[in-house]
Amino acid sequence: MKIQTKYGEVHVLTNCPLLNSTETLEWMTEVHESFDGSEERYPLRDAPCQYLNFNYTEMRKAMGDLFHMLYANLRKQWGVPLRQVKRTIPDMADSDYVILDAADTIADLRVGFAFIESSEGGQVVEITERGRYIIIQEEIRDPETDEIIQPLITEYQDGFRLSAPITATNAVIMPMRICVIDGDASINAGGFWSNASVVFRVLAEDLPEHEGDVPEQYKGEDIYWKPLLLDGDSLEMTLTQHQNIVDGVVGGFQQYTHHARPRYLKPFISVLKDWSEFNAYRRFLFRRSGRSRAFWMPLHERHLNILNTGNITTGLSTNTKYVVEADRKHIAVKRKDGTWTAHEITSRTGGSFTVSPAINTQRNNIQSICYLGLHRLDADQIEFQFLGAGKTRVTVPIVEIDN
Repeated sequence: MKIQTKYGEVHVLTNCPLLNSTETLEWMTEVHESFDGSEERYPLRDAPCQYLNFNYTEMRKAMGDLFHMLYANLRKQWGVPLRQVKRTIPDMADSDYVILDAADTIADLRVGFAFIESSEGGQVVEITERGRYIIIQEEIRDPETDEIIQPLITEYQDGFRLSAPITATNAVIMPMRICVIDGDASINAGGFWSNASVVFRVLAEDLPEHEGDVPEQYKGEDIYWKPLLLDGDSLEMTLTQHQNIVDGVVGGFQQYTHHARPRYLKPFISVLKDWSEFNAYRRFLFRRSGRSRAFWMPLHERHLNILNTGNITTGLSTNTKYVVEADRKHIAVKRKDGTWTAHEITSRTGGSFTVSPAINTQRNNIQSICYLGLHRLDADQIEFQFLGAGKTRVTVPIVEIDN
């Protein structure tokens, strides 16, 4: 399928298999790190670059069709529907308005091109504007005095205005990105089958944009209570600290570090099981803007062995060795009902410390108490791996920058 756009002729890929494919969002952040370990971060892009990687396995005639399609259009422009963002829409009969709650797809589905699949087949549509007002109650005026007897009442209806009316039943709508093929197309061919791997790069004018939702705040930064998932039966973590070794190669040597304390790195693994989790995670990423914006998150590991019994208010006792030397300033408390609270360590005496605000709960109502750290993503490039059955896996490294 080919369409004419303001970008020129575009070849539309109606078949974009999600299984074993990936989507990559790539921000750009400049990080200036001081000798004491503190840092300043500057976002260099308003919107992330977007890459779409598809693997096509074709048999017999379809194998040749795919080869000829790529051969004829390798350096031309492509229209790629984003099936990971598809939404069900009401039936339309010669209508130019799609009724849809667009708030949760606005980063991707907006003014521009979209693809609709229905019982009538697949078709490309152009979205010209979002939302409209419909009349709930007509205005009635007195014919003699022109006095308003019944006021006009309108109501906002979310959705998208299309450039032309269409008919669609049992339909879904999805964004369509205008792309070029990034690099070459790799094809493995057997006697009657082939497997092609193609990476599409979305044009800069068509990139997704969103500010992200503002979550709960703590100390002027975002705070999240997201769990950490194991990679298999464990999670590999790293303590890193700047180190210079002065070695004269004649025997003795000396070391020194610019950083006051180590940094704690770990992989942040997420398995997104449905649309709501996928959408929430994308908004989390847009809010983070790559390595740019920091966020508070519990360390989750049980580094603290709390000795308190009964009701806990502001005082905590521990027999954990080196708890004073750790010089950490914040903890997180998880209750058995699943709620979390953040607390600041205000003073220390031996193995005991005081926190604010007060915890005010019984010890047997607490599931865990752990340190709370200020983190940021340690990568500007984040990849979504589509696993099938609506599931997606995302792994991005995070680093603790303050505690």
